[in-house]
Amino acid sequence: MIALSGSQLNSAGIVNSTIRRPLLLAHRGTSIMAPENTIPAFEFAMAHRADVLEIDVRLSRDGKVIVTHDETIDRTTNGNGKVRSHDLIGLKKLDAGYRFQLDGKKLWKSKGVVLLTLEELFEAFPAAGVNIDVKDNDPAAVAAVVSVIEKLGVLERSVIASFHDQNLEFCRTNFAGVRTSAGKSDVKRFYWRYLLRHKKNILSGSQLLQLPPRYYFVNLSSSRFINAVHSAGGEVNYWTINEPAAMKKLLALGADGIVTDRADLAAGVLENFKPGLQ
Repeated sequence: MIALSGSQLNSAGIVNSTIRRPLLLAHRGTSIMAPENTIPAFEFAMAHRADVLEIDVRLSRDGKVIVTHDETIDRTTNGNGKVRSHDLIGLKKLDAGYRFQLDGKKLWKSKGVVLLTLEELFEAFPAAGVNIDVKDNDPAAVAAVVSVIEKLGVLERSVIASFHDQNLEFCRTNFAGVRTSAGKSDVKRFYWRYLLRHKKNILSGSQLLQLPPRYYFVNLSSSRFINAVHSAGGEVNYWTINEPAAMKKLLALGADGIVTDRADLAAGVLENFKPGLQ
C-alpha cells in the first residue's frame, strides 16, 4: 500500500501524502503487547502511528460481525465453544483479556476487555484504515460485513480480505464498490505468469497482494517479484513481520506495507525509511 498523491486514496482507504511511503498495518492491533483484536491492542497500534488496523471477523449465532480470529473463543477468552454457537449478548459477557500474558503476567485479566463488533471498532477508531479478514468460509459473513460498512459509510477506508476464494468472488460479484485483497487463486495466477515471464502480466481480482515473504520454497519477496507486482499496477504488503531487520530488508526491496504485531518497532523503522518520490 503506497502513499501516492494528496488527492488520491490508496487500497487501504488512507488519504495519501505526496511522498511514497509504505504503510504500517497492525496485525490484530497486536497479538504480543495486548490482547489481540481488542480495544487495548488497537489503541497500542494507533498510539504508534499505524495506518491500518488488520483485523479478523466471524459471525455470531445471531448474525453479528465479531472481531476475533479463531473459530472458537477458547484461546482468547474465559469462554468456550464456537463463536457461531453464541449470541452477541453472551459473547459480550466474556473476558477477552483473560488468557493474555506479557512477561508471564496476566495484565488484562478482569480489566473489562471485551470482544468487539465490527461496528464498534469502526466507531472507536475513525481515523484508521481497516483490513477485514473474513474467517468464516461463508458468503453470508461477507454480506454481513458489507452491510456494516455501508451502514456506517466507511467504504473508503475498508478492504475485505479472506483466505477463502469464494468469499472474495461473492464480494466482487455482488458488491462491486467494495475493495478486496487478492485471494489465493489471484496470487497463483499472477505468480505463474511471472515465472513464465509474460510480458503483459496482469493482476486479476485485486491490485492488492498481502503475502508472507516466503511460501514454503517459493520466494515472494524478491525485488524482481515486487517489481513485477508494481509493473502490473499492484501493491504488496508482507505479513507478519516483527523483527526490525526483516522490516528494513523488505522496505529496501520495495514492499508497500508491513503487517506487524510490533507497531512500536515498525514506527521507528518507517520513521527512518528514506522513500523516493512518485
